[in-house]
Amino acid sequence: MGGITSATDISGSLDAKNIVLGVLEKQLAISDFVKLAVAVGVPELTATIPVQTVPDGDEDLKEWEGSVVAGSDFTHVDFDLKKDRVKIGKSDESGYKSRAGDPLALQKSSSASRLAYILDKKFVAAVQTSPQTGAVVAVWNTGHPLADIGKAVATLKPFKADFVIMSANVWAIYAGNADITGSGNQGPGEKSGALTKVPGFNLDIYVSDLITAKTVIVGASGAPAVAYGYGPTKVRQQDVMDGGEIYQIDVFRQMKAPILKTSGSLNMAAYVLTGVIT
Repeated sequence: MGGITSATDISGSLDAKNIVLGVLEKQLAISDFVKLAVAVGVPELTATIPVQTVPDGDEDLKEWEGSVVAGSDFTHVDFDLKKDRVKIGKSDESGYKSRAGDPLALQKSSSASRLAYILDKKFVAAVQTSPQTGAVVAVWNTGHPLADIGKAVATLKPFKADFVIMSANVWAIYAGNADITGSGNQGPGEKSGALTKVPGFNLDIYVSDLITAKTVIVGASGAPAVAYGYGPTKVRQQDVMDGGEIYQIDVFRQMKAPILKTSGSLNMAAYVLTGVIT
């Protein structure tokens, strides 16, 4: 799983590192969208990473047959990580009264949830940056969602589309559409956080109100649709004179898209359907 999962990547005391490690591991586990981004380590916060722009490779090469290498076949992705911050507090009283348990358990869980939400928000903002777009043929209240999704899947070729994101309102219309109800059981989503699958296309469906209203995102995570740059984590531990300890956790990270671009500088791995519902 992409992201920091080693104490060696965390700056702080051993006690603070153990607290933060649990928060980081849980936020990655409960994030809906971090699994859809390709993780890239950026330990020094900034990096320029070359990426091949040509979607297909050289085929059926003969023994000792060379291939042309051109700088124009590559572009670069610039990372400039910013920090997200959460805080955890422990009073002297909570420490004494919780000898049989972890007085920080609730706060660690809450902090992980907040970091996961921020990460998901960054993913959605990135995947909605310069995507390919197209209007549906007819609103899904009465139209044909599978035909519209099929068009998006075909547009993303040669990359394999594998996820769909829609808001709760769109999901309600989609799930009640005659084409969908008549298609039988779609089965559970493959990745954690996915609600179910689009019948016939095997796309995981995620429901999130973080996306623009009345739209649907179709993406190919492996292309990638979004790159997740993750860096170090800094934790500061402060002994408060009022009677307690505060842990301030700074996590450096960035969601970046588009990575691969069309001739019009649009994301080759993300397609947004517009005008989906009334």
